[in-house]
Amino acid sequence: MAGVCRALFMSKDQHPEGKRASPRQHVPVGVSVSLTLATKQSVFVNLRDVSEHGACVLRQGSLDVKEDDTVIFEARNYDAGSQVTLRSKVRWVRNTGFNTYVGLSFVNASLSQDALARLVA
Repeated sequence: MAGVCRALFMSKDQHPEGKRASPRQHVPVGVSVSLTLATKQSVFVNLRDVSEHGACVLRQGSLDVKEDDTVIFEARNYDAGSQVTLRSKVRWVRNTGFNTYVGLSFVNASLSQDALARLVA
């Protein structure tokens, strides 16, 4: 399943790996983050890959988002008591029947190298 976001959607992704400002790093299976949707609903999603400037998330089933929605990406490390909250723009949404993949770009902020390292550890 590694590289699912990149492999399945590279043809539709407007920023193929070679053209990204920063490369995406794959995240171990099972890392959850929350999204606060435009409807103010908060949902947990699985983080698939991440960079300083964006992320790909996965939710089993459907997710009430569309391209250009603004959502809040929130990652928490309960052991360390730290939290990262970034306003994000939905760049693309792909439904596979069983899963919904969402490409996000962080708005007016980026993920620090320290926070990025904690997410992919």
